[in-house]
Amino acid sequence: MQVNSGLIVIIVALLAHWPGMASALSTDKAQPIHIEADKLDIDDSRNISIYQGNVEMQQGSLNIKSDKIVFHFNDNDEIKHLEITGTPARFKQLNDDGETINGRASFMKYIERESMLELHDDAHLEIAADTIESDKIIVNTETNALQAGDDNDRVRMLIQPAETSSAQ
Repeated sequence: MQVNSGLIVIIVALLAHWPGMASALSTDKAQPIHIEADKLDIDDSRNISIYQGNVEMQQGSLNIKSDKIVFHFNDNDEIKHLEITGTPARFKQLNDDGETINGRASFMKYIERESMLELHDDAHLEIAADTIESDKIIVNTETNALQAGDDNDRVRMLIQPAETSSAQ
């Protein structure tokens, strides 16, 4: 079997480019969370807070706009995970390189302990002008591992050519 060397270059470029994509600005987690919504329901017996209606959340460079955000807490009042829904729910965040990361999906889940971001149902993730789309995208925000698609869905990517220096 003959291997297409052009395909190998593309795969290597993908692996080199996409890992840094989901890395959030490293200082964001230490920032306070600001949140606004039309309605708030707190259920201490279930350790959840539900924000509904025109929800806007900001933490450092992270901005989320959605229809609903559910915070799930452990018994020590630490965030276990967030469930974010919208038509679509959207987020925007800077990474440590100063690049803007944009994402959208009908449902998103962030699992704090695992640093795992899941985007489901018409998921879209982009950095600069490069994009990845699928019904499911899962990103580990610590290791930058990314999985997209499943047996019933195709993954679509747009990768812009690398900028070349004119002083070669």
